[in-house]
Amino acid sequence: MRQPQQTFTLAEVARRLEVPQHRLIHLCEKRVVVPDVQDAGGRGSSRIFSARNVLELAVALQLRDMMLPVSATGAIVRVMRAFEDRLRDELAEFSLATSLSDPDAPDLRVIISDGHRIFFSLGHGTRAPKLFGGVSIEELSNDGWAPSGIGIVDGQATGTAFGGPEGSNFARSEISLTAIAKALPIA
Repeated sequence: MRQPQQTFTLAEVARRLEVPQHRLIHLCEKRVVVPDVQDAGGRGSSRIFSARNVLELAVALQLRDMMLPVSATGAIVRVMRAFEDRLRDELAEFSLATSLSDPDAPDLRVIISDGHRIFFSLGHGTRAPKLFGGVSIEELSNDGWAPSGIGIVDGQATGTAFGGPEGSNFARSEISLTAIAKALPIA
């Protein structure tokens, strides 16, 4: 039996994430995060968010704090959502927000390689992490494309000068979705 979905108002999310509401409104108006439960439909209407949306907002805020443009932030959140949907195809009850907050959760990270490609690194314990993705940020940002599938790429380091299993040449940014999910005040 599936448990009822936990929901949050804009004011609750702002309080829990300790940010002004206008920062969350901006992310919603730019369609970086689209409320799962209820979007604002005009003056006086309210946005209602799911736990997944709270995680998406927390990740988006972290990315914006890293000075990533809104378009790239939106692309990363869309890929994150597609990744979760792909995992849910195999694990019906999977949810990034709740599954990653478990004490024994795997370490899931988003890697932005050379500012152009999005990868996910999924590791657990001492096993080498698997690498997924390689989706172009430009393709996602420019035409609003949502990835239909996320494939597994070779999880071994490629030996480039800069390093990393994804083969970055000049720069890489890495964000731990697991750490953000564990820190979410949604319980």
